[in-house]
Amino acid sequence: MKVTVVGAGNVGATCANCIAEKDIVNEVVLLDIKEGVAEGKSLDMWQTAPINLYDTRIKGVTNDYEATNNSEVVVITSGLPRKPGMSRDDLIATNAGIVKSVTENIIKHSPNAKIIIVSNPLDVMCYCAYLTAKVDSSRVFGMAGILDTARYRAFLAEALNVSPKDIQALLLGGHGDTMVPLPRYTTVSGILVTDLIDNHTLNAIIERTKVVGGKQ
Repeated sequence: MKVTVVGAGNVGATCANCIAEKDIVNEVVLLDIKEGVAEGKSLDMWQTAPINLYDTRIKGVTNDYEATNNSEVVVITSGLPRKPGMSRDDLIATNAGIVKSVTENIIKHSPNAKIIIVSNPLDVMCYCAYLTAKVDSSRVFGMAGILDTARYRAFLAEALNVSPKDIQALLLGGHGDTMVPLPRYTTVSGILVTDLIDNHTLNAIIERTKVVGGKQ
């Protein structure tokens, strides 16, 4: 199995590294537009393979979509990050053009790939990729649900001083300030979170989950 990660910034490089270390695919291709960045980071990752005990091959390339041929999964992290005071929606015009161009190149070389979008504003970028790829909607995903849920669970674990592994939770809605965490479907080792934490603290955690992406 071959996976491509487009964008070798902090998110893309971390994604490629995590995939490689799990040892679940044969090859990871890390692609970026900046000369030498993906190559350098990929080389660093590959040199940790003997220590972290994995044999996933990692290849870094600069704007070479030929190297992504026949990828089964493509993760798109490309785009400008938010600056202080910006909302996710402020990035629409610029990042839509980037995601459209990346998707066109990906589909050209890996027509059967499943596409996972990380770029913001995520919901809009998913739709942009879907329209560009012209594939079934089941093949274009956004990573927001798992990220938002993870943040929510992590903050609850911190407040309750428990393991995040013991917390199960559900969030609805888009990736942004309008997301809806659902306390009545949130449990800690099967116990409703509302039985373990006061409403004021719980509501503060919910609000933090909604806005924390712009403050990190």
